[in-house]
Amino acid sequence: MTPTRIAAGFAAFLLAFAVSAADAPKKVLKFAFRTAETGFDPQKIDDRYSVGVCENIFEGLLTYDYLARPVKLVPLIAESIPQPEEGGTRYTFRIKPGIFYADDVAFKGHKRELVAKDMEYAIKRFRDYRNRSPYAWLFENKIAGLDELAEKWKKAGKVDYDTKIPGLEVRDRYTISFKLKDPDYNFLYVLAMPNVVPVAREAIEYWDADTMGHPVGTGPFVLREWVRRSKIVLEKNPNHRGYELDTRFADTRDEWDRAAIDALHGKRLPALDRVEIYPIEDEQPRFLAFLNKEHDILDEMPFAFIHQVLPSGKLDAKLAKQGMHVFRELQPELTYYAFDMNMVAEGRPNPVGGYTPERVALRRAMALAYDIDAEIEIVRKGQAIPAQTPVAPGVVGYDPDFRSSAQEHDPVKAKALLDMFGYVDRDGDGMRDQPDGTPLVIRLKYDAGSAEKRQLAELYVKSLADVGVRMEAVAVQFADLLKDKKVSNYMTATSAWIADYPDAQNFLQLLYGPNTGQSNEAEFKLPEYDRLYEKSVALPDGPERNALYREMNRLLLAYAPWRLGVHRIFNHLQWPWVKGYKKHPILYTNFKYLDIDVAAQQAGMRQ
Repeated sequence: MTPTRIAAGFAAFLLAFAVSAADAPKKVLKFAFRTAETGFDPQKIDDRYSVGVCENIFEGLLTYDYLARPVKLVPLIAESIPQPEEGGTRYTFRIKPGIFYADDVAFKGHKRELVAKDMEYAIKRFRDYRNRSPYAWLFENKIAGLDELAEKWKKAGKVDYDTKIPGLEVRDRYTISFKLKDPDYNFLYVLAMPNVVPVAREAIEYWDADTMGHPVGTGPFVLREWVRRSKIVLEKNPNHRGYELDTRFADTRDEWDRAAIDALHGKRLPALDRVEIYPIEDEQPRFLAFLNKEHDILDEMPFAFIHQVLPSGKLDAKLAKQGMHVFRELQPELTYYAFDMNMVAEGRPNPVGGYTPERVALRRAMALAYDIDAEIEIVRKGQAIPAQTPVAPGVVGYDPDFRSSAQEHDPVKAKALLDMFGYVDRDGDGMRDQPDGTPLVIRLKYDAGSAEKRQLAELYVKSLADVGVRMEAVAVQFADLLKDKKVSNYMTATSAWIADYPDAQNFLQLLYGPNTGQSNEAEFKLPEYDRLYEKSVALPDGPERNALYREMNRLLLAYAPWRLGVHRIFNHLQWPWVKGYKKHPILYTNFKYLDIDVAAQQAGMRQ
């Protein structure tokens, strides 16, 4: 064969290969969120669904190993996990060279490498008053010079991101050193949070008021399409360097670890070409979309269908025959009802706010009146355990032995407490009035997204009616509920918190006074609680810190800024063509670790 013919044959082969690759079926994962997102600017968000998307678009200094249990920190864009210096007040990171952002018009046609200044810029963005970051508390009273800089910006009414501070030292192109005011034994956990991530200043400034809709990161996926509250599409980032599954910390005795290793070992990840996310707040259509194989995964199966899918605690035989898998998880999370502690809420006098004895008594009586047993057995179908403290199972500092009768269902005690403090029926209408004789009407705001939330609201209304207290339940959209709780536009409201990092501090900060307007939705301001919290932050895990946690919990129970709810047990469902799945207790999503068997997916769709 002549060289010309050999060359022509080789060219034809390359063309055929290219056509074949282009025609290869794409690996597409379809998935539903339980409620709508708010946007994708990592320093401006705090709802788990928006953060879950950002987790795939951006990358932080650290992350968690996918398979290790208990959870284990590992480097992501950092070369290694640094040892604390200067008595635990300095942490120095070197960023891996050669990491690039996804292509974006903000970069004017140039490849943009991730550098240490991007991390400095992101941390300062948390304290930029214009951003109203709900996670600003992470860096308050923490980094040397940052509080003073934030206050200077606020007083001047303008910001200057080029101002140097001692706590954020950029030593060279790839090295950043954090100097803390005091030792913080959870600081590395903070740097693994999926919204504590570097961002490119050019992209933030270019998109300006629309950074929520134009996230630009270095992660394995990019945002390709966003129809607000309807559809989110992620596609594989062609600029991403790729990676392989780390199996060093896997437990080969665990069936999920073994399956993940078998499916992903040696593959270049991410394996998925595209992820389509559909926020579906109504439980039935979300469940049916999965059951009809329109979706590939159903995270957090609605409790209403537990007996249909898991009769007697075992997977239904017909579903098992189709290859469905179930991952059962007691989540490191907490549900609760927050009380607005201000004397005025929703623009009117707030009967549940304040710290006077009669207001404390009312909140405590409401906690005792609420039928938590009915919530667990009837609404949640047994898939929860009652919360005894604000700290969730599975995190450092959780006390499984702590018990209190302060928030048990006891309507007799509730009635006695109300009588004692003057909450009696003064006008003969059968419902209690306030001690001053004015009508007692409490408004509950709840997420309108599901039948489960409506049932819980109805249960609360009925529980209070049983002790003579009138409650009105008002359904609002999830995003609107979040906003209302930030601006004291509620009396009491449904809430939940899932661990950002595996330590009790992440839950106890929800009642820390200085976090008002951010994570402290109740606006609870108790000097003794704040003193104990600040003391605990400076201590490592151990008996001394745990004793402080117990005291903080007793103060919560005494003043009742919350009605503690439950720790939920979730069942996550997957069809057999989804490979590599293992629900992580801290990471929000696991898209970058998943693969799809396209042939099995197509065959399953035809069944």
